[in-house]
Amino acid sequence: MRSRMTYVVPALYVICDALGIFLSFYLAYQLRFRSFMTGIFPVTKGVPDLSLYLYALLFVIAVWIFIFSLLGHYRRRSPSAFDRFYEAVRGVTAGTFVILATTFFYRGDSFSRLVLGLAWVLSTAMIWLLRETIYRLEKWYLRKGLISRRAIFVGDNKRGIELFNKLKAQPAWGIIPVGFVCDNEIALPRLGPVADLDDVVKTHAADMIIFNLPQNGQEFIVDFVMKSDNLGLEYMISPDIMGLMTFNSEAGQIEGIPVLRWGKTPIEGYARALKRSFDIVFSGLGMVLLSPVFLLLAIAVKIDSPGPIFFKQRRIGRNGRDFTMYKFRSMYPEQDDPLAPGWTVRDDPRRTRVGRTIRRYNLDELPQLINVFLGRMSLVGPRPEQPDYVQKFKGDIPRYFQRHRVKSGVTGWAQVNGFRGDTSITERTKYDLYYVENWSLIFDIKIILLTFKSILKSPNAY
Repeated sequence: MRSRMTYVVPALYVICDALGIFLSFYLAYQLRFRSFMTGIFPVTKGVPDLSLYLYALLFVIAVWIFIFSLLGHYRRRSPSAFDRFYEAVRGVTAGTFVILATTFFYRGDSFSRLVLGLAWVLSTAMIWLLRETIYRLEKWYLRKGLISRRAIFVGDNKRGIELFNKLKAQPAWGIIPVGFVCDNEIALPRLGPVADLDDVVKTHAADMIIFNLPQNGQEFIVDFVMKSDNLGLEYMISPDIMGLMTFNSEAGQIEGIPVLRWGKTPIEGYARALKRSFDIVFSGLGMVLLSPVFLLLAIAVKIDSPGPIFFKQRRIGRNGRDFTMYKFRSMYPEQDDPLAPGWTVRDDPRRTRVGRTIRRYNLDELPQLINVFLGRMSLVGPRPEQPDYVQKFKGDIPRYFQRHRVKSGVTGWAQVNGFRGDTSITERTKYDLYYVENWSLIFDIKIILLTFKSILKSPNAY
């Protein structure tokens, strides 16, 4: 049953994509040549026959489906709605550029560029909506286990336990965590000792083995994989090499010798210039558009309690350099010592009346747009900490200081995932390192959009 369904779902996506492309181009043709748009964009060369576009659609559908396949659209969907929407935008945009380039070399009948532009917009929306419909069906199949792989974890390291819980909580990854094969008693389902792995795999009809062993278990992994006669097994390793490996390790080879590389950040060279340009444009735009809000908040802070409007504090940013970070003051002056380390806690008595409100909705952070415009911070990045905390954390938390390879941000990946304020620094650091090593401009945009969403319901904003 599972083997059949693994083909059915991708086929449904392909069919819906083809339908979405057809309907979008048909509607674009009707809008361009047979609607009110003819009054805005007059038709000067006559209305082309619809059949011309329908025949061309056979080529368009084939090319776009091929492009979608190259971009990985027919593999397992991301649980993130933003990622799925961006996937549709990127695929349709790539397909549109290919078709546009093709029309420049085509010497036959002329095709309307406006039809192509309208089809780009309509296809993006229609393909995304149709895919979301299929995604709901796919999620139902995943919850029922009809298209999921049954995975057994070998070893009981902390990282493997964390992965087990995440897979259990999110069926959309398509992996059903069955239990652990390990020599120690654990709170999660234990299926047997490591020595009985072969029997456990057969008993529980496992499709996948996730190795979660310490470094000295490498020999066992190699021995098991080399000797296994189960051709249907897929393998995964959740590595923990001295706590160093994180998220974007890259497999490769040098003169036939396999190597694993990790630890680099994409924010270098051209990417850094792109990120800086994005920061300048949108922080400048933000300060202009929000200037009335700045004025109202400044007046409210001043009237509410005596003291300065802005709170200034030393923080540590990129490459360990310190800078002065600005906020609207939200505490009483005698309690708001910029040299005193300490997080705000729930129902903190140091907050002013205005402070409680502006902290709840992150309005106290708005002056950091000035920091961003001046180049001391970025719109998105790991949140900056006070010097005393940085000194403490870099000694206590593995790879903590690596988060300082990029500029600190007004918002960050950890914050939109609920790690802000008085929350786990270890977990927050994991999310920060993921961001540092997987940056892209689209990732920044995603975090900014999620920030607006989290402002309204963050339980740790106080």
